[in-house]
Amino acid sequence: MDRRAFLQGLGLVAASAGTTYWFTRPKVRAPKGVYVQMGSSITAGLHSPGSYLTPVIVGSRLNLTPINVGFDGACAGAYERPNADEFSLCKLVDAITSGDWSAQEGAMPYLGNGNEAALSRIKTVDFSKVTHIGMEYGTNDFTVCAPVEAFKASLSYSVNKLLTAFPKARLFLMTPAWRLNFEELDSDTHPDERGIFLREYVDGMIDVARSTGVPCLDMWRTLGINATNYKSFTLDGTHPNETGARIRGEIIASFISSEFGS
Repeated sequence: MDRRAFLQGLGLVAASAGTTYWFTRPKVRAPKGVYVQMGSSITAGLHSPGSYLTPVIVGSRLNLTPINVGFDGACAGAYERPNADEFSLCKLVDAITSGDWSAQEGAMPYLGNGNEAALSRIKTVDFSKVTHIGMEYGTNDFTVCAPVEAFKASLSYSVNKLLTAFPKARLFLMTPAWRLNFEELDSDTHPDERGIFLREYVDGMIDVARSTGVPCLDMWRTLGINATNYKSFTLDGTHPNETGARIRGEIIASFISSEFGS
């Protein structure tokens, strides 16, 4: 074979190999949507490396872009907690729908604790393009002894306002999971200082989900954490460790798939 014929043959082989590569190489999937998870430090994962992973796991499982906007100390409603009230769910929803974040910016110097990053993230979210919104509240409402009816009213207000502003978004609620109470006792058998049990907030959230027509993931009854095993899944009886965060992510992803489709 002369040199020209050899080079021509080599070119054909290279072209064939290149064509094969382009047709067989793994394809990177474009995200199908955006998942925003709102909540408290349990969502944010401020207390341990890896404990922030829950929304990341959901995004990975469902091919969604995850955005974690958990705020340390956040409640569903404003319960006269100076500065922290501006990061309650209902106040955040007001800011999301109005575009006015001045109240949150003004309160931030008094809070800190990693909340700056969450505020920066939520301010840049285009909620008109968000496909899924999960709202995880109740644990701090329990510890500050918020009246259950006030808790329910704050949730109803927030859900209805978001549904009106973003009717295409798939909203759902997530109840608090088992936790220790303010005295580091089993919250199943020991209420808060006003005699209210954590399960009353759980059932209150389920009531709101029914009345507003959105799904609710009952983490208190399905997560599998209790007084005998919580040290394997939490840092302190409340905040998830990395194992707990990953398990929560898997459960939430499965819930979204079952409720809204994959």
